[in-house]
Amino acid sequence: MSESPSPPTTTTSSGMPPTVRRLGWLHAANDFTLDFITPLLPAGVPAAWLGLMEGVADAVAQVLKLVTGRRSDATGRRAAWVRAGYGTNAVARPLAAIGMLLAWPAWIVGCRIADRIGKGLRGSASDALVADWIDAAGRARAYAHLRTMDHLGATVGAGCAALVAWGLTLDYAHPERLAWVVASLVLPMLLMLWWCRGLSDHPDAKPKTGVVSGWWPRSAALRLPLIAIGVASIGAKLAPLLILVQVAGIPLTQEQAATSNTWPLWLVCVAWGAIALVQAVAATLAGMLTERLGARTFLMMSWILTAAFFAVLSVATGAWLIAAGLGWAVIAGLSDGAEKTWLADLAPKDERALAFGALGVVIAAAMITGGATVGFGLLVYGPAIFWLPAAGLVFGTLLISNRR
Repeated sequence: MSESPSPPTTTTSSGMPPTVRRLGWLHAANDFTLDFITPLLPAGVPAAWLGLMEGVADAVAQVLKLVTGRRSDATGRRAAWVRAGYGTNAVARPLAAIGMLLAWPAWIVGCRIADRIGKGLRGSASDALVADWIDAAGRARAYAHLRTMDHLGATVGAGCAALVAWGLTLDYAHPERLAWVVASLVLPMLLMLWWCRGLSDHPDAKPKTGVVSGWWPRSAALRLPLIAIGVASIGAKLAPLLILVQVAGIPLTQEQAATSNTWPLWLVCVAWGAIALVQAVAATLAGMLTERLGARTFLMMSWILTAAFFAVLSVATGAWLIAAGLGWAVIAGLSDGAEKTWLADLAPKDERALAFGALGVVIAAAMITGGATVGFGLLVYGPAIFWLPAAGLVFGTLLISNRR
């Protein structure tokens, strides 16, 4: 495998190049707006459909990562794809206000999918951009830093949503009142676009020599890891909104909404922010743990622990249910990003973004499977459906348990 280029000497006090630091602030601003709007979505889309919506939206993004990753490797350009992705996010999220105002669930779903298209445009290129600027020894910490900024932005965004919902006495029964709140997201999105201006490709980045062939990494070292990550991601990448549906008792249908004892909207937003905050704290430790234990070993440990928390979610009630949800958030925050570190170490340099794109495809299949099955399974089977993602995590661990 080719050695990655050495990062430039111009760094910040944290030891990271300016482009990577700027990516961190972009991650924070992006997740501020994303997690401001996400806990409001059940007002416009029935909760039973949330799993399918989130699964399809994220799957579109993940599949698109393969296309953009291949193109990014072919041209050596990363920053342009990142800017295009954030630009798409800036347009799609505020437009969801129209669906809230006019009670058009399909419009909201369409905006959600368009939003995730933005993630697909930038995802592989962004991950590869970090790998270009940071050498192998520092990548685990760099990816953990970005995840920390993700979760911090998400925490602040959900906290602001909670304050607005409490101050204006908003609830899920009146989505038209939420429309104006969603429309206000245009302001932070403009700031995010301004930050995009400072991104730059690594000076050593060059177009791939020869003809770009194939849509899948050719390296044999990536085959089993991609399969294992795909199987485990049925649980590891399950939409957090589905966890919140179970913990907060969000009604799955309009009929349930009239009789269920769901948490008030502001408290749902607080809980969503708490998940993000717990994951932010966990993500700050993730880089150190991944470096100390190794990405593969750390993934196996986190998958087994996540499976255990899903088992608890299937039977717990009351305070134990809340504790299980927080436990799941901790492990999800710790493990998210370890698979990227593992693949970055295994993939040849000229297939790096393509490898991240392939990772996106296998995660996409897992997201649709897990999101749709758990979303509708909660309606039919209740919390016992959480045994499905638990099984996927255990099987994924077994697949890589003998790999070195």
